Amino acid sequence: MHGSKAAIEDRACCGPTRDADVSDSDSTVLARWSGFASRAGGALSLKLADDRTLTLTDCDERTGCEPDDTRVHRLVDRWPQHGLYVVSVGLYEEGVAYLVSEHDGRTLVTIAPPVRSPSGRQAVALVSNLLSGVTLQIIDLAGDPPTAALVTTMPDCGGGGPPAFLRPVPVWTDDAHVAFEGESPLPLDDPHAKQLLRVEGGKGQWQC
Repeated sequence: MHGSKAAIEDRACCGPTRDADVSDSDSTVLARWSGFASRAGGALSLKLADDRTLTLTDCDERTGCEPDDTRVHRLVDRWPQHGLYVVSVGLYEEGVAYLVSEHDGRTLVTIAPPVRSPSGRQAVALVSNLLSGVTLQIIDLAGDPPTAALVTTMPDCGGGGPPAFLRPVPVWTDDAHVAFEGESPLPLDDPHAKQLLRVEGGKGQWQC
């Protein structure tokens, strides 16, 4: 599934977590969602409808995988309002995230774990670094399944041309606006330049 080793089985989830040897442990999140998710070493199990279980199994150097095949799965959160699990997937370089349906295991791939709006109706996912450049997604959580769309423009409020990077931390200021905070990956970017995105109907427009 999207390069990950995945299996859906007709068995109930979830037993106690056993992750003593797991790096970057997600044990705190698993404890919060006990009964819905568990781990046995490198295998993450998620509860689906009708007493079924989706299991995502890590593939890394420890299990004999080549670097290009690396997939390391960690539970980030469960969103009961949307019937979704959020799973961070570490790759050899960078990573992605899976939004996994609790109903049937259908999965939407996003570029990073999304940040939800206050109402939870929409979210954004951002990658902004020197290795990968800038990729920004808007995720519409109102539909089933959720959908994702790329924002292909950059803010241009200063008259000197758009910045090369977005600041790396998206923060919802209200249910329709996202500001980007933190330090730009490129020191030459103006740290005071306005980076404010209005999000509505699955689309984004920069505000000046």
